[in-house]
Amino acid sequence: MDDREAARLLKLAADQGNANARTALNQITQRPSQEVNAAPNARLKQEPVEPGSALTANLPSVREHRVALVIGNSAYQTVSGLPNTTNDARAIAEVLKADGFTSVRITLDMTRAGMIASLNDFQREADTADWAVVYYAGHGLEVSGANYLVPIDAKLGDDRDIQDEAVSVDRILSAVENAKKLRLVMLDACRDNPFLKKMHRSVATRSISRGLAAIEPSDATLIVFAAKDGETAEDGSGGHSPFAASLIKRLQQPTIEINKLFRLVTSDVLKATGNQQRPFVYGSLPGEEDYYFRLR
Repeated sequence: MDDREAARLLKLAADQGNANARTALNQITQRPSQEVNAAPNARLKQEPVEPGSALTANLPSVREHRVALVIGNSAYQTVSGLPNTTNDARAIAEVLKADGFTSVRITLDMTRAGMIASLNDFQREADTADWAVVYYAGHGLEVSGANYLVPIDAKLGDDRDIQDEAVSVDRILSAVENAKKLRLVMLDACRDNPFLKKMHRSVATRSISRGLAAIEPSDATLIVFAAKDGETAEDGSGGHSPFAASLIKRLQQPTIEINKLFRLVTSDVLKATGNQQRPFVYGSLPGEEDYYFRLR
């Protein structure tokens, strides 16, 4: 319908190695100037391309409904605060807005009740979205194989308090589960956890970890940990954690497919931490479509 827009999208696909797109791009750019500059309603003089064909299979949608929830917990009431988490959350929220997300909710220093309320509100948006993304920066821990995010009002004097005072990562996953195309949860929550030093164990053999436990999501869902399961992540000596600093950089770069994007994030964090911290991605996406945060 619009040669200029077609050429732009075809170039994106051609740059990713799509030979059909490269052929079609050549056909458009080699036309006489009066034909290329025809009214937007003029159709291409070739066979129509059906949605889902080889030519369009790898082209990202430019009108997808994408929503995000960004949470940063810093001002913990019973342990020392985290200096960078709210900075990280603000910066990630701004980048997602610049990437064209339809809605970006940001919540800072949330109590458990506040986190649950934010998740409930976000879930209603995510139910009708193409993409649903959650980013969390703050304390998190694993108890007997289950992962939890820690609100600022948690006391966690006893390991049995975790279900009442923290928020299960499963609750985060349930908030994004109905998004149509992509469900993404990014957790910068593997920091060395001060709650463990004072927490009483009701059962001596109960496993409690400073990091998070491995998780196996399904159905076009990715969960990205700032550090591999069982390991801890740095809060960072600058304005952002190493994980957040890399995300901020990479999310602003156009035409990086999501799987490559997180490989680049892993490389960035390993380099920044002297190979001491390795981010890890759990889950996988369908192979029929490519996923981009930013097209240009």
